[in-house]
Amino acid sequence: MTPSQHEDPASNVRALVDDLLPVLLPGASVAPGRDEVLIPVSGGRARVSLTPLLHRCQDQPHHTWPQLLADWVAAIRRELPQDVDADDLGPVDVERLRVRLVPSAASAATSDYVALPFGEHFTATVVVNRPARLDVLTVAQSRQLGREPDDLFRLAMRQTVQHELAGLDLRDHELPGGGSVRLLAGDGNPFVTTTLLSLKRFLPDNATHGALVATPRYSAVMLHRVDARLHDNAVAFYRLASSMFSAADDPCSDTIFWWHDGELHPLRVVTADDGSALEVRVPEALTPVLNQLGDIR
Repeated sequence: MTPSQHEDPASNVRALVDDLLPVLLPGASVAPGRDEVLIPVSGGRARVSLTPLLHRCQDQPHHTWPQLLADWVAAIRRELPQDVDADDLGPVDVERLRVRLVPSAASAATSDYVALPFGEHFTATVVVNRPARLDVLTVAQSRQLGREPDDLFRLAMRQTVQHELAGLDLRDHELPGGGSVRLLAGDGNPFVTTTLLSLKRFLPDNATHGALVATPRYSAVMLHRVDARLHDNAVAFYRLASSMFSAADDPCSDTIFWWHDGELHPLRVVTADDGSALEVRVPEALTPVLNQLGDIR
């Protein structure tokens, strides 16, 4: 399929999803009249937003769209609850409950699971941290435990902080071209992205204008204090995050964000056909902050 230069890019991406989704994700379908994909899961259907994929494709060359779609579907496959009979999962030990932050595009947005949205781009899910796998906690399981979902979420959050986030490695590394990136990491720890729920305490000093944020792996979070060199540093930050994402055995997201005033705003790095960066597009909501930096690019 070759998109026309005169058509709406989002319409072309939707058409591509219609063409390839039955092959990439059998059983899934696009919700009529909505930018959502419906995916059969145990006990119902998951609704997954197409918006992040539409945004990602918007500024990228057309020939990269099929691969971007395939990567998006792969992320969904990794995060959807496994179709396993509840009787085969064994009893839920509340001491093993954890909170895991996953991209909203890769989460099962369904009332069947104990999960809360974190802004527009992530979902905080309660999981059972079993020795060989992570199982998303269902609302039905919470009822079997005789506990309210909100109560279990708070318990899981406390246990995540205590057992998974207390001993993370925190180091500052130089970015190509100047500046530094702060890396929060824990080898094999699938809960490092959960630090975004309390991001402020991990930020570099003097982050008056916020910070660039990336979650290339579930076991690694990248932070960089925003300053007047936003354009060049965002490009370097994006390339580093993309490299980590591509090489990861636990990939999370290759999107970079500008965290400001408690919210995560996605930044789009526009690339040419050869992969070189052309420009960094900042959300309109952050234009006043950009002007304060004096960065006119």
